[in-house]
Amino acid sequence: MSAGTLGARSSVATTRVQVPRLPSRAMHRTRLAEDQLGRRPVTLICAAAGSGKTVLVAEWTRSAQRRGDSVAWLTLEPADDKPYEFWSAMLEAFRIGCHAEVVAELSSLSPPHDGFEPGFVATILNIIDHGRRPTWLVLDDIQWLNHPQVLAGIDYLLAHLPACLKVIMASRREPDLALSALRLRGDLQSVTGGDLAFTEPEARELFTTLDLEVTDEDLVRLLARTEGWAAGLRLAAVSLSRSADRRAFMINFEDDHRAVDDYLFAEVLRDLTPDLDQFLHDTCVPEQLPIALAAELSGRADAGQLLDHLYRSNTLVLQAGDTSGYRYHSLLREALRSSLHRRDVHAPLRQHAAAAGWFDRHGQPVNALVHASAGRDDALLLDLIGRHGLRLILSGQPARVLNIIDAASGIADRQPAAQIAALAALEVGDLVRADHWLGVLRQLPQPKTTRSIALRASAEVQRALSGGEVADAIRRTGILDLDDGDDEDVNLVVRAHRAPARMRHGDYAGAVADLRRALVLARAGHYDQVELSTLSQLAGMTGAMCDLVQSRRWAEEAISFATVRGWAASPRLAYAYLMAAWTAFQSGEVERQREFASLGIRALDGVNNVEVELGVRSMHALAVFESAVGDERRQAARHFHRLWSDPRAEQASPALTGHAVAEEVRLALAIGEFGWATEAVQRIKLRLPGSAEAAVVIAELLLGQGRTTQAIDALQPAVKGKLDVHLPTSLVIANVMLAFLEHQRGNVTRGLAALERALETAAPQNLQRPFIDAWPLIKPVINTHAGQFGTANDFVATLMDRERPEQEAADGEVLSPKQLELLRDLQAVLPVRELAAARGVSVNTTRTHLRAVYRKLGVSSRSGAIRVARDRGLL
Repeated sequence: MSAGTLGARSSVATTRVQVPRLPSRAMHRTRLAEDQLGRRPVTLICAAAGSGKTVLVAEWTRSAQRRGDSVAWLTLEPADDKPYEFWSAMLEAFRIGCHAEVVAELSSLSPPHDGFEPGFVATILNIIDHGRRPTWLVLDDIQWLNHPQVLAGIDYLLAHLPACLKVIMASRREPDLALSALRLRGDLQSVTGGDLAFTEPEARELFTTLDLEVTDEDLVRLLARTEGWAAGLRLAAVSLSRSADRRAFMINFEDDHRAVDDYLFAEVLRDLTPDLDQFLHDTCVPEQLPIALAAELSGRADAGQLLDHLYRSNTLVLQAGDTSGYRYHSLLREALRSSLHRRDVHAPLRQHAAAAGWFDRHGQPVNALVHASAGRDDALLLDLIGRHGLRLILSGQPARVLNIIDAASGIADRQPAAQIAALAALEVGDLVRADHWLGVLRQLPQPKTTRSIALRASAEVQRALSGGEVADAIRRTGILDLDDGDDEDVNLVVRAHRAPARMRHGDYAGAVADLRRALVLARAGHYDQVELSTLSQLAGMTGAMCDLVQSRRWAEEAISFATVRGWAASPRLAYAYLMAAWTAFQSGEVERQREFASLGIRALDGVNNVEVELGVRSMHALAVFESAVGDERRQAARHFHRLWSDPRAEQASPALTGHAVAEEVRLALAIGEFGWATEAVQRIKLRLPGSAEAAVVIAELLLGQGRTTQAIDALQPAVKGKLDVHLPTSLVIANVMLAFLEHQRGNVTRGLAALERALETAAPQNLQRPFIDAWPLIKPVINTHAGQFGTANDFVATLMDRERPEQEAADGEVLSPKQLELLRDLQAVLPVRELAAARGVSVNTTRTHLRAVYRKLGVSSRSGAIRVARDRGLL
């Protein structure tokens, strides 16, 4: 061996040319070791200090050594950045790591003292190739190499690798090598800091390996705080292991991270030039750092070049999505901010103010608000809220706006801030905070500007719609009399909140007009969430007007609009689901009704509108009832009854009340709960007195009691136009009932006239439900006059074509109280004569009632009647 080689060996510390020992409790990151290393001739691991580069490669090379591969490991230092020193150290690494026959041949080589000698490198490669053993050369900390001749030698080596030799390089920055050629050939595999970031399972394993128990919540917080940076997690683990109060440590970790700061300044920032250090401090406050902002904060026109240099040097500077902006790793940013504060206590506030102004001028109001708040500039913050707050709420960022205002105590008593905060709280469904800000508003003088009057009125009415006195809010705010102003965003808010208020008053046409204009404004402003809410409300309003065709169209448009945006479970879609289910119910589409009712229930979380919540829950209970048997059917009817017995139901609109109470009576009578039906009738008489809706349910109850004459009398004022009509469907139901009642009494002409009136409204809307519910009774009337219905003949044909098994057909008929008593007596298995005696009626009367029970249940025997009654929840 030459003297040169002996000198090289003696000058290289043995630990630098050996695979580092792994910590006794090192975790194995299989995801990276197996998937990221050694698949191509050259692997470059490029990441900041403390990212886990060396540990990862050491773990992988230990596995290679166990397979019998040769591993030449060289940990580089600044002193190696000369040709002789570098090649001497590499020869020593090969001597330590390779097999004896290779070592023997390499021992005769002497490194070049100056420059780069291709023949020397080629000789090394030939010797290793002749060894025919898989060999790995690891160059750790290659960022120290900058000498042109050293780099040229490495380029030559990488370009002429034999098949048996592969190279792994670890660096804090991308080395100045000819890597583009390797990339083009597909010979380079890159591992970045993002690849090295710990995943949640890996972080969990790390803490488990260190015998530290960390809750899922705390683990997520640590990962977010460190962004998966290995050194940050390990420093947190060390601090946590030394902390007597781990809970307190987790709470204070974001504020007290001196160990992390010390590491960053010792390992990451120590080698920066003074001008780079100053640049980092001058630009450390913004979380997002566009190049132009960095230039303004630092006063340096070359800010982009500096940021790119720091990014490529892996100084925990990251590109923020595209090449136009950067961001500092959160731990680096916090360390710099702490250092900046120590240098000049006012410097962070000045930087926040400058950043707020820049973001405001460049159309980024959220960032402007964040920095104005952090900079404690109340005047600027109030100005930004007044100019941008409403648009941010409409754009789907109410939570950000609300949190910023909540944190700014200096503007808590200012009207613009309180108005925007109240609207933002209502938008996110936080009624406690909404009430707080509305309380602040009520303590302030009455607003004088058109804008302030409109915003305050909108907030008050929206809060009432979430559970309050809507009529009182309408009266106090005068929202129904507000005209459009110059600000279209304000006009949109007013109309969007005024529409449901109009509906509560029964002004459906006005509500639809408001919503149509709101839809135009939402689309013009590209407010997708407001557009979805408006589409859903249009479905509801047109549904309340019993325009099934329009309601279904609006509901389907809302559902399609939301689905393509991934908002299928949005609470804004609950109203549309309700109307999709309701129109399906009215058209007799049971499966569609059930599907959309279930989707509506899933979308309820976050809904703060009593009307919508009550409607969705009612429709779901109705869907369950339609498809259930036995006790489940009874439970669904009971749930429906409880919903409408609740005092909150008093806030429902006349339309929803009319629809729901009619169904409540039908469900109650179907399971024999005449008491529930009576309660419902009394309720609607109080809420909708003198209405066709009340007349219909009164007639339903009378009919269920077998009092047909009184039922006809109750219906006559409605069909003659002597009562208020909230729902056109109520007149359809009334006329269907009159049609079969008059037909049964032999008044064929009157029966036909009533049926024609019902079909006139029902056929254009495909309103099948009133006929489905009364099918066994209305079918004889239809059969008698088949083909005489003009333009409604197709609709009638559709009704006739419905497949209705015998039991389903009978399911629509209601047993009278006396028939229900007889049905319950059947369980005693007594002869008809004894049943008659026990009830104090004649045998013939008992037999008549018994035949009626069998017919209504669709059976022909006592046992069949008992079985069906139990299935239907009657027993």
